[in-house]
Amino acid sequence: MSSAPAIDLGQILERRPIGRFQLVTLALGVLALFVNGLDYSAANVAAPAVLRAFHAAPGAMGAVFGWSFSGIFAGSILLGIVGDRYGRKTGLIIAVLAYSVPALLTGFAHSLGELSLYRFLAGLGIGGAVPNTIALLTETAPKRYRVTFVMAAFVGYSTGNASIAQVAAWLIPSFGWQVVFVVAGGMGLLLSLLLTLMLSESLLFLAATRPDSAALRQLATRAFAEIPADARFVSREAKGAGFSLKLLFGSYRRIATPLLWIAFFAESLTFMTYSAWLSVILEQAGLTPKVAALTFSYGAFAAMAAIIFFGRLIDRFGPRTTVVPALLTVASILALASGNLRPLPLAAMAVIAMGCAAATHQSLNGIVGGFYPTIIRGNGIGYATGMGRMSSVIGPIVVGWLMAANTPLQQTLWAIAAPELVVAAAAIGLDIVRRTPSAAADFEFTQRISEQPI
Repeated sequence: MSSAPAIDLGQILERRPIGRFQLVTLALGVLALFVNGLDYSAANVAAPAVLRAFHAAPGAMGAVFGWSFSGIFAGSILLGIVGDRYGRKTGLIIAVLAYSVPALLTGFAHSLGELSLYRFLAGLGIGGAVPNTIALLTETAPKRYRVTFVMAAFVGYSTGNASIAQVAAWLIPSFGWQVVFVVAGGMGLLLSLLLTLMLSESLLFLAATRPDSAALRQLATRAFAEIPADARFVSREAKGAGFSLKLLFGSYRRIATPLLWIAFFAESLTFMTYSAWLSVILEQAGLTPKVAALTFSYGAFAAMAAIIFFGRLIDRFGPRTTVVPALLTVASILALASGNLRPLPLAAMAVIAMGCAAATHQSLNGIVGGFYPTIIRGNGIGYATGMGRMSSVIGPIVVGWLMAANTPLQQTLWAIAAPELVVAAAAIGLDIVRRTPSAAADFEFTQRISEQPI
């Protein structure tokens, strides 16, 4: 039997304070989602200028948004598999390249059909970057800082959304709608080079998949200087007995899982549709193209504050907290629909709606993991968020149909807001389920729901 010491890197990462290794990975993760946010919102903020350039009716953007979200749905699955098989770093770099190249090509599109194709291809990368980034950060952070690392990454994402709206507001009048895609694609290519040179693979991934590799030994020694040269690396990751869909419906989850699926589906009908169409809606409501783009940017900044604020409340009060941003979203969108607002209050309501809708979105991401034990948590989260990806394809297309049919803007906004009422009801149901004796036994192991990986 070997006398070399056995090292569990997972235990070291959980217990040691944050060091340079973790901070570099966090910084690159924040930057990765920042650039991801640039590309994700590029089509949203460019939409009014695109419609004018191609002399198209507003409803024509529905197909573009639909293809984009279809790509995001497919990419989150396909590149998630790549990350699980070949590594988080590999999956993330492929994802960044997958959205950067189509973004640059978008600037040469000569029709909305061609634009839709490029947005579908870019969606593959946009969808694949998020799960690989979150997995890498979760597997790098000390246990007590996992949520902080992931929240910081999503603040980077919202900053990207806000920044590309500023680009649209100030540069589209001079350089045309193509400029937002060139900026996003160019930043993505630079990011892929930076990640190749500086990003380290997940230590826990290497320990679980290639414990005897020279790459793991070199990386572990660089991250933790105290590791003996002859150490053996072990992983406590349980393989489990294999996943079965019925595990998602065992015990209290027979109620919790359907409620989560309903909540994610309804929430994305509002948030993804609203963010996709916001610039077009604001111009139809009377704002100038520049003010509409700036309003989108301020809404993304509001989202950062709302995500952090309501996240802390969820830590303390649980799923029922989600009712508050959901109802505030409904109220602010209905205020937009009133048709009686002057430009300044109109923009203010749009900003509030964006912030609250984003907070509702991240609230669901924060609570979903707490309803599933470790052995099925990844699949539980995947199926629930998949419901949101499905509706994010449907919602923008339906709104496109409504606009093509010349449906009054007020009625279109009512249709966008209504699903949040379903989210509020589902959140109350989830809070009741969490308090049942069978669920309490699982939740007893964590004092804060948001400490579960998202």
